Amino acid sequence: MQIFRFITRKNIPSLILWLLIIGFSVYFIFVAISRHDNFHSRRLDLGNMEQTVWNIAHGNGFTLTDPMGTENISRLAVHADYLLYFMVPFYKLWEDPRILIIVQTIVICLGALPIYWIAADRLKNKYIALIFAAAYLLYPSVQRMMLHDFHAVALSMTLLLFAYWYMHGGRYGLFILFAAFAGLGKETVWIAVSLMGVYIAVFQQKKIIGVAVAGIAGFTFYYLFWHAIPGVTAGEQHFALQYLSEFGDSQTNVILNILSRPFAVLGEFVKLDRLYYYYQLLLPLGFLPLFSPFYMLFAAHSVLINALSTNTHMRQIDYQYTADIIPFLFVSAIEGFRFIRVKIQQLREKKYVAIRIITVCFAGCIVLASYMWGELPLTGQDRFFYFIWELPEKNTMKRVEERIAPMYTVSVTNNIGSHFAGRKYLYNFPVNALTADYAVVHTGDQYAWPSGNEQRRVVEELLKSPSHTLIARDGEFYAFERKR
Repeated sequence: MQIFRFITRKNIPSLILWLLIIGFSVYFIFVAISRHDNFHSRRLDLGNMEQTVWNIAHGNGFTLTDPMGTENISRLAVHADYLLYFMVPFYKLWEDPRILIIVQTIVICLGALPIYWIAADRLKNKYIALIFAAAYLLYPSVQRMMLHDFHAVALSMTLLLFAYWYMHGGRYGLFILFAAFAGLGKETVWIAVSLMGVYIAVFQQKKIIGVAVAGIAGFTFYYLFWHAIPGVTAGEQHFALQYLSEFGDSQTNVILNILSRPFAVLGEFVKLDRLYYYYQLLLPLGFLPLFSPFYMLFAAHSVLINALSTNTHMRQIDYQYTADIIPFLFVSAIEGFRFIRVKIQQLREKKYVAIRIITVCFAGCIVLASYMWGELPLTGQDRFFYFIWELPEKNTMKRVEERIAPMYTVSVTNNIGSHFAGRKYLYNFPVNALTADYAVVHTGDQYAWPSGNEQRRVVEELLKSPSHTLIARDGEFYAFERKR
C-alpha cells in the first residue's frame, strides 16, 4: 500500500502522536456530547457560556442573564473571557452548545503537540517526548476538564503551551500571538503572560520585547481586575474575592494581607486537603516537577489562589481551575526529567539502566494516576457508563427543548439549563418562574438552588396557577407554559 511508503523509523513517533491526539479527541467528544445529550450538563457553566456566545452572535453584546437574578449583565462581571467572541464563527455554523464542546475537546487535545515538541527539544529523544505527550492526554485533570461543560480558560491551557514553545524557541511574534489569545481566556492568565515577559527580559536577554510583554500584560491584568470588572459589578469588586475574604475585603487589601501574613498563608498551604490536591497534580507526572520547580513560578499565582480559596472546588481536579497551572507543571516535569538524567549520566556504571528505571517509574505513575482518577472506561472513577446512560425523562425533555423557540424567556433548573441557553433571557428556576414564558424543571438535583424544597414548592404553585398550562410531565420533569 502506498501509505506505508511514508512510514519511516524517523516519523513513527509523530505518527503515533497524531493517532493519540485524534483518538483521544474522538473519544472525549463522544463522551462529552453523550453527557450533554443525556442531560448531565448544566446551566453553570455550559449554559452561561452558550448564552453569552448566543447573545454576541445575535447582536446583544457580551452579556448573559444574571445566574441569580433577573437582569442581563455583562459577562465581564464574571470573567474577562473574551475568547468567547472567537467561538461565534463556530456557533454560526451550528447554533448548539455541542459545537462549543467539540471545539474545546479538539483544542485541549492539541496541547499534546507543544508538549511533544518541548520534550523532544529538551530531552533529545522522541520516544520519551511521546511519553510526555501521552501523559498530558492521560492527565486526570485534563480529562475531567473536557467532561465539565465548556470554559474559555480551558482553551488557554493549550494556548499557553504553544506560547511557551515559541518563547523557548525565540519566535517572539508567534509567542505574542498565542500568549495574547491565552490571556483572553481569563483575566488571571495575564499574570502568567507577564511573568513570561520577565523571563524573556532576564533569562533570554531580550530586554525590549520582554519588558514590553511584561508591562502590557501586567497592566492588562491590573486594569481588568481593579477597574473593568469592578466597574460592571454591583459590589464594585471581583466576585471571586469572596473566596479570599479571610485576607481582606478588596483587591488591594487581599494582596497586601497575603504578603504581610506569610505564616497564615503557609498554614493554609499545608492543610491536608491542600496536600492531597498537590498529590493529585504531581503523581500523574511522577513528581518530576519537584526536581525543576522554577518553571512553576509562571503558575504560582493560580496555585496560591486555589490553595487559599474557601471554595473547595478550586482544589479539585474536576474543574477548570488547573487550566493555567498544567502547562507549567509539564514544562517543569520535562525539565525535572532532564535534570535527573544529567545527574545519572555522571555515573560511571549502569547509567543507562538507571535512566530506563526512571522512565519506567514515570510511565508507571502515569498509568497509576490514570487508573485512579482518569476518565477512560474501566478506570477507578470513570463516568463513561453514567454519561451514556439516558435519563428516563430524556425523550420528553427533548420534545420540550425543541418546542421552545429562542424568542421566549425560560426559567429552568440548573441541572438541565444548558439545553435552553440559546436565548437572550434565561432565568435560574425558581427565579421568574411565574413570569417567564416557560418554566422547565427537573427536580431531585443535589445541587438545587436555593434548595430542592423551594423548587418543589414553586412547582406546586405552578400546578395550581390559572395562568400556566402544564405542557409536559414525566417523572421528576415538569414543563409549564404561561398563558398569553
